[in-house]
Amino acid sequence: MSPGWGMARPWCRRRQSLWLLMIGVMGWFGFLLGCVPSKVQVQSAPQFDPSSISSIAILPFQALQVPQWAYGQSRGDVRDPEEIRMQFRLPGADQPQRPASQQGSYTVPESAAQFIAARVESILGARPALRVLGPSQVMAAVPPGESGPRPSLTTMAQEVGARLKVAGVLAGLVRTYREREGTRMGAQPAAVGFEISLLRPTDGAVLWKGEFFEEQKPLTQDIVGFFEKSGGFVTAKELSELGVEKVMKTFPVGQVAAASQ
Repeated sequence: MSPGWGMARPWCRRRQSLWLLMIGVMGWFGFLLGCVPSKVQVQSAPQFDPSSISSIAILPFQALQVPQWAYGQSRGDVRDPEEIRMQFRLPGADQPQRPASQQGSYTVPESAAQFIAARVESILGARPALRVLGPSQVMAAVPPGESGPRPSLTTMAQEVGARLKVAGVLAGLVRTYREREGTRMGAQPAAVGFEISLLRPTDGAVLWKGEFFEEQKPLTQDIVGFFEKSGGFVTAKELSELGVEKVMKTFPVGQVAAASQ
């Protein structure tokens, strides 16, 4: 055996070990990514034609009034009421109920609904081919009734469409808005969940729905998501901004026309 061959063997072993390490790391990252559930869910009706909608009125977004479970003593739980849980399987949903003395609750603030609606209006307003009427314009044109139960979304969409002559009506519900407890470097994470629906004014039918839910995970559980947030724990406001951007990227109305200009 030549001396050159004997000297090359350790280098080959080191290169092989490096490749095995890289494969192992990539496999671990892939496993972690596969464990992270989708944060955005989208549904479209068969009759939905985005190109036919050139104007949208945005109703004031609503904040869920049912109290939400806050952090327990041992871990953080986010619990949406059973009737609005939809397809999301929220963290801790299958855990047994704790005694009332060990539980806290919070309500979704109206300011959260207003902020998310404003972010949606800002994003849609940047699409040149789309005429957008924000919540303040809608409420000025169609003031709420004096008393009695709140009208259904179907009724509101029909009334707003008739008065403002728009091709679509956007409605939103903020279901979860739990603030971060701690600092950016270490915290009980924030959680945000909301849904946005596009209704047809003629009959109030839902043409499109986008839903977002995220309780921020640490680096070991969501590598991409953690670095997406600059490697720290964000506030509920920051998380909701990111959520609106993600959902509205999937909202096709005005996108093709805006891209071609």
